[in-house]
Amino acid sequence: MAPAACRASLLPLARSAPAPVWSRAFSAAPLARSHGQGDRDLAHKLESELKFEKENQDAAVPAFIKEFNNKGIFKVNHCFPLLSGFLKGYEEMSIEDKVGEKEVTLVRNFGNEKISVIFSTDALAEKAEFDEGESDVEETFSVNVTVLIEKKVGTTDHGALELNATIQENAFFIDSVSFNPSSSLMSDQSAEGDWQRRGRYGGPVFQDLDEALQDQFHDFLRERGFDEALAEFVPQYIDFKEQGEYVEWLKRVGEWVAK
Repeated sequence: MAPAACRASLLPLARSAPAPVWSRAFSAAPLARSHGQGDRDLAHKLESELKFEKENQDAAVPAFIKEFNNKGIFKVNHCFPLLSGFLKGYEEMSIEDKVGEKEVTLVRNFGNEKISVIFSTDALAEKAEFDEGESDVEETFSVNVTVLIEKKVGTTDHGALELNATIQENAFFIDSVSFNPSSSLMSDQSAEGDWQRRGRYGGPVFQDLDEALQDQFHDFLRERGFDEALAEFVPQYIDFKEQGEYVEWLKRVGEWVAK
């Protein structure tokens, strides 16, 4: 016979009354605008932040832009909309910078070459991850850039070089060099273009190249304007764009919440 303790466990358990199910009261009728409890407070805070940023926004051309134009081979003739109209008269370089997009492209011509320098505000997020918990360490702000150099003579496409590099300590350090016989493919943003590029040989390990050859590639870039001035400009422009995008974000999110 089972012990008393075991017998007790075999007795039927008394059913407890089912717990009440609480549900939020949703109205079936469509609302003309949202009425969340915190909507008004959130919209007010966003508007307050936007007002603060605009009041503290300098309408003049940033000093780093002027300094860069004075000493760099690259010249700025168009920037983020905040600068539109301030920098006319410079013919050597343009900046492709669209509101709401994180990538920025510097473009210039060098002989029969079209040079594009592509970088992104993602560098700030990577910097934040690197600096987390490292408050006593000197600030480091490295930027990954892609350099496309397309060469055409008339209608003849001679292909393009793609150089991936890192900006650090006001200098460019090449990480890889690849070649594509079709420069059009290098700038093709379609899914097919991306697929074809992924399948191509990405070049040798750059650090394994003869040191003299590595130096020649760095001289090759330097001759095309990849100097200390440009290496200083890119991180500064990323900060500048991030601020502009933040102001636009406050505006658009605030307008959406308020509707």
